[in-house]
Amino acid sequence: MRHRRPASPRLFEPEDLALKRTGMARLAALARLPALPLSEQERRRSEDIETMQRLRAWGEVLAREFKLSWSALEPEHEGVTEHYGVCYEDGLIRIRLRHARTGRLLKESSLVDTLCHELAHLRHLDHRAGFKKLYARILDRARALGYYRPGPTQRKPVQASLFELDVCGTISSAEGEKGHHGTSV
Repeated sequence: MRHRRPASPRLFEPEDLALKRTGMARLAALARLPALPLSEQERRRSEDIETMQRLRAWGEVLAREFKLSWSALEPEHEGVTEHYGVCYEDGLIRIRLRHARTGRLLKESSLVDTLCHELAHLRHLDHRAGFKKLYARILDRARALGYYRPGPTQRKPVQASLFELDVCGTISSAEGEKGHHGTSV
């Protein structure tokens, strides 16, 4: 017959001696789990945030190179469909990120085109020769930096075609928007 050894006193319980994952290890394990599907609204918001981060970074580079200064670069309010972009005298620039009818994110080349157009309006709130020349220089620089990559069928910038239609206008302060300029569709 076997005899049991008397239990010796324990300083720690066995479960206290087990290895436990650190907070970082638990976070790493969570990161490996498949992502939960985002709601459509969350997906759009995430796309908008990522797009604005890229546009702001590119806009900062271009503005610095052309000695331009803005007060803020923001996405246009949801539901605004009259213009692609707007530049105010105080340096606020807003850019519409989504297609008016489909709600899809606009092509990156169109967004960069609009950004360059509105950056040029920081110096020229009209569409005279000085504006057109600066806009073309900013757009060329954006192309050289790889920010502006129009497709093979796009012969000229979207914003440039607006000059021909005379749809990009300036609202004077008397009309209530403090020299607001909008690139219309």
